[in-house]
Amino acid sequence: MNLDLRGIENIGDLERERVVVRATQDVDIGDFAIFKCRKSADGGVASGHVPDAYWFPDRTIKSGDFVVLYTKKGTASEKKGETGSTTYFYYWGWARSQWSDHIAALVHTAAWDFWPEPK
Repeated sequence: MNLDLRGIENIGDLERERVVVRATQDVDIGDFAIFKCRKSADGGVASGHVPDAYWFPDRTIKSGDFVVLYTKKGTASEKKGETGSTTYFYYWGWARSQWSDHIAALVHTAAWDFWPEPK
């Protein structure tokens, strides 16, 4: 996969809680989503229990760039780093912390289908 899920930081602190992802190759982040998953008994993903997902907008980013998905409300932005990489900031729009009892799964969504088809 061309993105690496680095972790969830500041769990329980709505203002700072965020999922951090890093590009390992140039990639369109619109081909990826973060699933908010219920935990299984062993701490993994409880199969079939995905109450919410955040699908990133189409945007090509470069290897070494970061994508930060904040739990809170906000406006998407980007910031160039001193090393030349860019960090892209996105906001899920929640009014409370989400990651205390859930885990994140980074999913490659490049191939998908939907129903009903548009008329």
